[in-house]
Amino acid sequence: MIFNEPMFIWILAVLLMVAVALAGWRQGAIRAAFAFVGILLAAVLAAPLGRLLHPLLLHVVSGPFTAWALAPVVGFIVGSIPLKVASQYVHRRAEYFYKYKAGDLRLALWARLNSRLGICIGLLNGATYFILISFFIYNLTYWTTQAAADDDIQPWPIQLVNNLGAGLQSSGFARTASAVGTLPPKFYKLANLAGLLMQNPNLGDRFASYPGLTSLWYRDDMQPLVTDATVTNALESHASLGEIARAPSVRAFLANKQLSSSMEETLESNLDDLTTYLSTGKSAKYGNEPILGGWQFNVGVSLAWLRQEQPKMAASEMRAIRALWSQAYAQTTLLLTGDNQVFIKNLPKFVTVTQPNQPPFQPEDWNGDWSRDGAAYTLHVSLNGTDKYLIGNTDGLRLKLKDGRNLLIFDHTD
Repeated sequence: MIFNEPMFIWILAVLLMVAVALAGWRQGAIRAAFAFVGILLAAVLAAPLGRLLHPLLLHVVSGPFTAWALAPVVGFIVGSIPLKVASQYVHRRAEYFYKYKAGDLRLALWARLNSRLGICIGLLNGATYFILISFFIYNLTYWTTQAAADDDIQPWPIQLVNNLGAGLQSSGFARTASAVGTLPPKFYKLANLAGLLMQNPNLGDRFASYPGLTSLWYRDDMQPLVTDATVTNALESHASLGEIARAPSVRAFLANKQLSSSMEETLESNLDDLTTYLSTGKSAKYGNEPILGGWQFNVGVSLAWLRQEQPKMAASEMRAIRALWSQAYAQTTLLLTGDNQVFIKNLPKFVTVTQPNQPPFQPEDWNGDWSRDGAAYTLHVSLNGTDKYLIGNTDGLRLKLKDGRNLLIFDHTD
């Protein structure tokens, strides 16, 4: 472990104060004073300028996480430039006056006052810089410490930031850093979510099955991300955020602004409930909707209902139907999501004319939406311009759907 001494934050503070005080002594009071105003102005402009510069940084730095972290820093630097330019102009005017028009005595007095007052203002600038840097470290470590895998395998910049954050906490200066301001609430909530997942790899399956997100995994433009082993095995392999962010599928996902924005909006609208669901396994938002989740076709029970409806059916015909349905519906699954979408996989379409050595059915995937009217549910699905309506009900464990003359019965799988 490197940079693991709590006193390192104070070493940083002393070095920063000394460096900025020397800069104030060399630059003089005028430029140091303009620099102070520039620091305050740049602090206000850092976030909006950072958002404008973020797309450019994505093409310059090595990863999206680095670009996100550096965006406000670059915005701060750009925001301070106008005051730097103005200070140079005012300093040169004052220097010209005292050097060529005020006389030697006034020049000497002005030079001494300028340098000594520059040291004082430089110390003020150093204190301001340290507070702003502490604020940046405090909020950055809110992510990096929670989402960090084993500290021994973290890149050294992450180790450095995490240990600076630990120094802030142990020194008590974290209270000052947090008092500077706060970021949007979703920043901290997303950090809590990332930390919960990274520190509890076993929650990956629960995250994937959350009703408010399941429809995302079925989107065509999400398939490169969903099927990428680097991402799907990230929690089990204790991959760092940097390793995940460098995956080609993640880069492509972040580059797709429409898709990433849709994902962000979905996460943000379900953030509190998702965090509770991961922690407890129960969702206050979707827990009272029994139809949500995955369902598997139950051949035996469906055939039993068919037998009850047609008691005069010959035993030989019933055996033939059993053999056919056992094969046709073996892989039939149903998924109903929290945003009222329906995904039916491998629903058989029976054909009367078959090809040699081919089964008398074709598996089809239907997509659509569902609605509820009291205890009754209506599933509207479509395929290639054909619409199908399934009417049914459920007790949360078993789902009964009427498809024409057939009653299809599914068992809840998750």
